[in-house]
Amino acid sequence: MLSECNCWAQVHRRNTMRIGEMLVRMGVLNQVQVEEILEEQGSTNQSFGTLAERMFGISPDTIERVWVEQMQDRATLFDAQRGIDDSARELVIRRQAWQFGIVPLRMDDGYLVAATSRKQLPRAVRFATRVLGLAVQFEIADDESLAALLMHQYPIRGMDKSVPAENGLSELFRKAA
Repeated sequence: MLSECNCWAQVHRRNTMRIGEMLVRMGVLNQVQVEEILEEQGSTNQSFGTLAERMFGISPDTIERVWVEQMQDRATLFDAQRGIDDSARELVIRRQAWQFGIVPLRMDDGYLVAATSRKQLPRAVRFATRVLGLAVQFEIADDESLAALLMHQYPIRGMDKSVPAENGLSELFRKAA
């Protein structure tokens, strides 16, 4: 089962547009600038975004927006059949899970596979990279499924399954955080 998932993820990553290509498409960089960044990246091992900021004054907000878009392109749909490894839960505490809308599902070929929703993806991406420091493959769940996952993996006393139906997910996140 894992080999099927790894194989699919590798093919999907190859077909995803790179950050440099996305910045060219947006008119933020040109192809010559991308080549200069790639050359510098080869000798420094710094991230493309960091180099684009430093070498060409691209704003961190622009880099983050493109990076989140790239993560969204790479994301797969949440499928409970792929399994949830309870040991992955230890990577995130309850407050973080609810605050950032992220549920670690399992480790897969060196990547953390985590669930979030489309609305929570930017927050989940920022949290995963800044706090966890792990490469993450996101699985996108609808709001109700994410709320159910959060309640299952990171239960909050006094909250039951009827709460997501009565309140929107954003209201749940406010109450939990």
